[in-house]
Amino acid sequence: MHLNDYVIRIKTLENGFMVEVPDMEAIKKKYKDAEKQKNGMSSVYTGDLTESYAAKSVAEVLKLVKAALSQIPESDYAAAFEEATTKGT
Repeated sequence: MHLNDYVIRIKTLENGFMVEVPDMEAIKKKYKDAEKQKNGMSSVYTGDLTESYAAKSVAEVLKLVKAALSQIPESDYAAAFEEATTKGT
């Protein structure tokens, strides 16, 4: 998978929370389709590819966020994180 921005959004509602997480299956499909087309796109916009869930409690919000984070490929950010945390030392 390519480097990407993964956005998780939590909105408070009158009676709970709305949690938006990346739709990883849709993101994978979009990259696969772009590779098939070979249309020269340097990047694929995936910002609108989200799933929304309602949560009643903070515990439910954390469960949804944890599940979403576990699907994000660590290889997308592990090397960049390592580089960013070791610069200037």
